[in-house]
Amino acid sequence: MNDMILILNYSDEFSMEAAKRLRAEHIFCRIVSGMTTADQIREIAPRGVLLTGEPDDGMGVFDAQILELDVPVLALGHASHMLLAALGGASAGAAITDRKAMITYGDSLLFDGVADGERYIPQALTTMLPPDVRMIASAAGCTMAFESTQKKQYGAQFELERNDPDGTAILTNFARDICGCNAWWTLDAAIHEARLILDEAAARGGRAICAVSGGVDSAVAAMIAHQAFGERMTAVFVNTGLMREGEAQWVQQLYEEQGIRLLSIDRSGMVLNALAGKRSTQEKTEVVMRCMREEIERQAAATPDADTLILGDNYTDLLRGGADEEWGESGLKALRPLQMFFKSEICDAASVLGLSHELVTKKPFPALGLGARIVGEVTPERLHAIRVAEEIFSREIQEAGLERRLYKYFPVMIAEHGAMGGEVMILRAVTLSGGQLMPARLPYDLVERTVEGILDKAPNVQRVFYDQTPTQVGKETFQ
Repeated sequence: MNDMILILNYSDEFSMEAAKRLRAEHIFCRIVSGMTTADQIREIAPRGVLLTGEPDDGMGVFDAQILELDVPVLALGHASHMLLAALGGASAGAAITDRKAMITYGDSLLFDGVADGERYIPQALTTMLPPDVRMIASAAGCTMAFESTQKKQYGAQFELERNDPDGTAILTNFARDICGCNAWWTLDAAIHEARLILDEAAARGGRAICAVSGGVDSAVAAMIAHQAFGERMTAVFVNTGLMREGEAQWVQQLYEEQGIRLLSIDRSGMVLNALAGKRSTQEKTEVVMRCMREEIERQAAATPDADTLILGDNYTDLLRGGADEEWGESGLKALRPLQMFFKSEICDAASVLGLSHELVTKKPFPALGLGARIVGEVTPERLHAIRVAEEIFSREIQEAGLERRLYKYFPVMIAEHGAMGGEVMILRAVTLSGGQLMPARLPYDLVERTVEGILDKAPNVQRVFYDQTPTQVGKETFQ
């Protein structure tokens, strides 16, 4: 499958944005490390290579041999400086910093249909172009974009902006007109690719175990796996005791409605005991994930002929951690049919497959569950308090009809503060604006009822605050 653009990642933010833009135009793309070599790219054989961002703390080093592969290359932002250096040019000294600039575009296929206009420029350097490279965009006398026409190699000293149709046009021009990519990555094509993975596994015989969490990712994976394996597939849900109020029962009902056999196993007591004395998020996550893995492996071992484990990992999960062929010491072959799907694509697939609107619109929930929203040790008393607070806060927001306007909302319990006379709870509700998470202006009576309810139902909580701190996407302390 080489009808695609390969994105060399020097910035998670910009790489993900570029990939989502290309996917929205039905152009398939993959994100790989900025350390990817020319030999590795030759083996993948993409139709074009896109560089985004810049190396940071050794995050990536551009292999100049990529330019000898006869594959079009586009470098955006600071990555364009790496490309220019590899072409024999140079860049130094900031010409434009942190301001909007009027950009004039020249005659280039890359900018076909893009009109002159303002763009925000975080930083543009003064450039020295080699003889076989020409300027194709300028601003205030500074070269903003350049190309080596014969080799189809392009650089632009600006990155994609949010709500940026010109940026999308530039990516589309590069992928379709310069690289010759076809617009084949539709939702139907994506689901077809996922089905192929599972159909091939099912054709070999044996049984499958599908690990499910109650989220949309694993539900879509389970639905497609059920279509492939039929009664030879069992969904396994491990109740860690860290779910929201009534969520375990909701998961059971969800799979019953889809006709998928679900094995629901309560390990809440074991998990809570294992969490004793654990205070950091990393420690708690390791405990919970280990308990879940052990239980799933136990169930697989107890299932005759089980040789396949199906996981609902999405593309972001893959980029963050990768995946092994074998899962633990179980000998199961782990399949991730959704590993090329972004979250939004999985939600679209869920709707197409007939899964409930409630599931599709459900707010993301961390793997650690409510344990991620307790600072310090998870105890029965603290777990009860955060579950009560979660239920009250969510109900008030939903009854006010605000859930669709909010990016996310949840309570957080911080460590007991002696001066406060007991536990302290913080309420968090944010909207997404550009790259910022902005505190929502909730109605005062909603906050007042929430606080009263928490103090009444969770007596160990003595203080409740509303967090009005803006943060950048990706820098949020709690999920």
